[in-house]
Amino acid sequence: MYFWDYKKGKAFGTSVAFVIIAVNLILKTSIIKLITWVGEDTCSEQLASITNGVFIAQFFNTGFLLLMVNANISEHWPCFITTLFRGPFYDYMPRWYSQVGMKIVQTMIINSILPYVTLCTGFVIPAIK
Repeated sequence: MYFWDYKKGKAFGTSVAFVIIAVNLILKTSIIKLITWVGEDTCSEQLASITNGVFIAQFFNTGFLLLMVNANISEHWPCFITTLFRGPFYDYMPRWYSQVGMKIVQTMIINSILPYVTLCTGFVIPAIK
């Protein structure tokens, strides 16, 4: 029973990084389409808007939300907002690094490799066909 629970917990913990990456891809695609649809005066302004929008959305999705879900700040002011955050960690501790920090690093590693994978698939798939 313990082994099954351990494996299931490990699978759910690892899948968090992939869910974050999937949401990041959806955010990136929708932001690019929205900014392209709205349009800018120049291509430089459009690329700057796309870059800033994608960065802000992925920053909040990857880093900020993962930290806030695991934070327990219920004892801080203003209480009507902070009582909503009742995660398991009051402060940084060794268990935080092994659970939350590891998910952040794993997501960052996958996000850093993903552009190269996308570039390679653009060449490999037509070559296979």
